[in-house]
Amino acid sequence: MPPGLEMARGLLYFALVFMVFMFVQLSALIWRILALSPALAKQGFSLDLLDTPAFRERWVELAGNGDVLSTVGVVSDGVALALLLWLVFRWKRGRAGFFLGLGLPSLRSVFRWTAAFLVLFAALEGIGLLLPDMESEFMRNVLSSVTNYPLLVLGLGLMPALFEEFLLRGLLYGALRHVLDKHVSVAIVAGVFTLVHQQYDWYILLLYVLPLGVFLGYARANTGSIWMSVLLHLLNNVASMLLPH
Repeated sequence: MPPGLEMARGLLYFALVFMVFMFVQLSALIWRILALSPALAKQGFSLDLLDTPAFRERWVELAGNGDVLSTVGVVSDGVALALLLWLVFRWKRGRAGFFLGLGLPSLRSVFRWTAAFLVLFAALEGIGLLLPDMESEFMRNVLSSVTNYPLLVLGLGLMPALFEEFLLRGLLYGALRHVLDKHVSVAIVAGVFTLVHQQYDWYILLLYVLPLGVFLGYARANTGSIWMSVLLHLLNNVASMLLPH
């Protein structure tokens, strides 16, 4: 196909995977709320139930619960990632590995990009310490409610790093590169990466999430490997659990 049509097909797959992810995430969250609310579960599921004060109260209470979000993350990220891989391998066939950047980075690249990430992370944390408003209420709520820490690392550490990187710096970046150059593609993906993290306030998105998205984009583009950005994304997620501000 012409490059423009290939990019359009990739963007269509991106939208499809993202919509499936959002649907599964919402469904899994409702499932966990009902499972942890016997009084609501006895009423049976219906759309009317979702609009009751009792359900809305439990939603507010559990939507920031660390154990609930970890379980939801494993389910939604896992389902959407499986769909993404199926679509891409069916589409690109023998070139799917190159398209997604499945080759391993060199050890030199790993050390260099990890060291650069540590410098960036320290700088962003320094900004966070200087600006009290940078402290994340969302992460405080998650960490204060978690009881299953291995599930936390899996559901909010590893799985989001895998799914978000394959979705954004795998599928979306690869689709854009059919027509656009590296720098424009990295910028667009970083912008989308920022927009999908709406659980944070705007100043956190602007001063932390956006620079991180740009950095991860160049790590993937310059090494040619999605695993480099997955590793750095995972390090950031785990560090965010240890340093929630």
